[in-house]
Amino acid sequence: MIKKITNEILIPTGIFILLLLGMVYFPYIPLKLFNIDINKFSPSMKILYSFCTDIGYMIILFFLYKETLIDNFKKFTKNFKSNADTCFKYYFLGLAIMFVSNIVITIFFKGANANNENTIRELIGLYPLYMVFNVSIKAPFQEELIFRKSIKDMILTYKNNKFTKYLYIITSGLIFASLHVIGSATSPLDYLYIIPYLSLGLAFSSLYYKTDNIFSTMFIHCIHNTSAVLLLLLAGV
Repeated sequence: MIKKITNEILIPTGIFILLLLGMVYFPYIPLKLFNIDINKFSPSMKILYSFCTDIGYMIILFFLYKETLIDNFKKFTKNFKSNADTCFKYYFLGLAIMFVSNIVITIFFKGANANNENTIRELIGLYPLYMVFNVSIKAPFQEELIFRKSIKDMILTYKNNKFTKYLYIITSGLIFASLHVIGSATSPLDYLYIIPYLSLGLAFSSLYYKTDNIFSTMFIHCIHNTSAVLLLLLAGV
């Protein structure tokens, strides 16, 4: 019993916590190890450093989930049209709720600001090539493995029933949404923007539960982020 709890609850939970911490703190590890002051870097060197640590963490995630990634990729591409149709059904529902909630917040809560989106918009204007990689490739790959795959392993490995299904979907959606807002919020009203992110988070976690294929959510997450970046670039940010 103890071994089962360890293998199916404690280890998946530990992996999720470590990956979440790694997502935030991994870029600082080389700086601490080699006593490097990043403030002495030029802006272009900072971007290059960020790119290198992004790639480094993606490699760690790839090897951690190598078997799942290879297996899921084969299955997703084998029935691409059917899988893509399922992805868009869940995505458009989440997008519709996201769109409506954004409008409601904009109209009725004038003091609320989507600071995370504003920051991304500014960075796209300054570093378009890096941000295309960051938003369109790194974020879908990294966030889906951490917020979808590792949370699903944490909650559903021990027991998969109706309760744990919805616990997983809600937990995954809330963590995904919260981490997109908490770090950039400057007033209590800013936390209202958790709602739009939550709509997408719930759509993505529901999609992953439905398909049990991480490339379903990576694919639609990439579509969403790339579309947003292209619109910003075409609009001149």
